Amino acid sequence: RAFTMSLTLARCPAVTSVTRKTHQNRTPSNRARVVARASDAREGSLLDAMDDACPVPRDQRPRAQYEELRDGVVQSWPARGAAGYAARVTGLFGFFYGVVAYPIACGSYDPTSQFTETCVSALVGASGATAAMVLNMYNGWSYVRDRLLSATVEYEETGWYDGQVYVKDPEMLARDRLLGTYTVRPVVEMLRKTLIGCGATAMISLLALRVIDAPSGQGRGDFGAQQGYYSEMSAAKYEEDEEEEEDMEQMQASAFRWSSDADAPAIEISRE
Repeated sequence: RAFTMSLTLARCPAVTSVTRKTHQNRTPSNRARVVARASDAREGSLLDAMDDACPVPRDQRPRAQYEELRDGVVQSWPARGAAGYAARVTGLFGFFYGVVAYPIACGSYDPTSQFTETCVSALVGASGATAAMVLNMYNGWSYVRDRLLSATVEYEETGWYDGQVYVKDPEMLARDRLLGTYTVRPVVEMLRKTLIGCGATAMISLLALRVIDAPSGQGRGDFGAQQGYYSEMSAAKYEEDEEEEEDMEQMQASAFRWSSDADAPAIEISRE
């Protein structure tokens, strides 16, 4: 009978395969895998469970704030790679230079006779405007970096008057610090270098404009780089004559003597 039963099972490959799978699924490792898959599908990962239990509102969590910057229109520029960021900042600088700064500089200088002064002046304005835009991005990314690297999270439940502090779990702290160290910190450093470059460009342009546009004196003591800041000609325009001052002092002295006499009428002299 046993020989007959074994022949019957051998002739039925489907039954044999089902029997083998059943014995394989009974091993401890496979049972553990099945339980793990079922628990993951039912409950999610450990970090997802901690996020669900976190009392901080989702829009105030550091990771959510990072994703908001990453998906922003302008704030996402430094997160798209160094080449893309450089191209966008260069285009922004060109826009400020050609559309905003250069027309304003043309109002201060004549482009036909003072083309160099016009270009340098426009360079100062474009550098300042670009630095303002980059500074806005730098403030946002540095704020998120500090919140990711910090072990605590300050948040507000409903308003400014009920601020709370949440201490991160070890797993959440490790995830946030990895994200802040290897993703956000390089972005902040790139923005910082951009700010230094814009500031250096503006300062060099200002110094060059001071040298190019410095007024030149004509040897008469007018305002200039070599002639000084005082001359008799300028003094004659803005200072009163010494003779007039002496006459005025004599009149004031006479008025004082007359007013000291009781019988003489008081005379009031106003200097205009």
